[in-house]
Amino acid sequence: MNQKQFIQLPYLILLITTLCQCQSKPKGDSKSEEPSYQALSETENQTWIYENLSSVMQPHTFSATNGLALPYRIFVPSDLKPDEQLPLLIHLHGRGERGTDNTPKTYNNIPLFNGPNAIVSPNMQHRYRCIVLVPQCSNKTTNEEWAKWVGNTPETPFEGLEKDGSYTMNETPSESGAAALELIDTTITQYHIDTARVYLTGLSMGGFGTWEFIARRPDLFAAAVPMAGYSDPSQVERIKHIPVWIFHGDIDQYNPVAGSRNMHQLLAETGADVRYTEYTGLGHGETFQKAWTNDMLIPWMFNQRKTE
Repeated sequence: MNQKQFIQLPYLILLITTLCQCQSKPKGDSKSEEPSYQALSETENQTWIYENLSSVMQPHTFSATNGLALPYRIFVPSDLKPDEQLPLLIHLHGRGERGTDNTPKTYNNIPLFNGPNAIVSPNMQHRYRCIVLVPQCSNKTTNEEWAKWVGNTPETPFEGLEKDGSYTMNETPSESGAAALELIDTTITQYHIDTARVYLTGLSMGGFGTWEFIARRPDLFAAAVPMAGYSDPSQVERIKHIPVWIFHGDIDQYNPVAGSRNMHQLLAETGADVRYTEYTGLGHGETFQKAWTNDMLIPWMFNQRKTE
């Protein structure tokens, strides 16, 4: 090695050391200090759900401006940061869960809450961190539902529901529907929700409600998942910009599958982002159970963002 090479060597070593330091994370980087998440085993995750689901879904009552006291359950991550903007997932239950008791029956009967991919479980919250809202529809009258259609009165609660799975939406919402939409707005403000990621799903009567809520508030939701509900085809133009994934069983004995087929076709004809899953040989309640075991459903929903 000649004298010139010997002199250059320390500078070369210094350059290499500097480059390595630049490529490493700064000491104060929070991500470098954050421990990696240790996923629970399937058994551990299921045990956590069994032991904690009711307690993490906190019960409250919302006083709506229409005078209705609306019971609801809400999940909020215990470590929510003041400046954190999370998505909001709303679930609308079916007719059998109406009331004022605010018990876990409004949410704990489907895999979205009680299955291996329960949305509030530690494993899923690590992947899809969010706030979850479950209002309870009133049963003050026989016709009170999330949706309100022409012909729906206390004396004729089911008049106006057509054999093809359709109805005509009433000009004004039901008391529970109006109160729930107001609760959603309040929750968005209270918890600084990311307004580009508000997701809505519902089953049976909640399927009605899902179609109706996106039609009454087409500005609000980033995606919707209606399951086995009636719908109003005249609202297609109002909702065609909202990604929708529809689920129905082909032997549904309560809510005709024709309604979901028709909405899928009408939305598809407008170029809407619409998916449709129809289960062969499945009836009404079986559809909900099957749909929420679809491993693609939650990732699809949380991948949607509302565009202004």
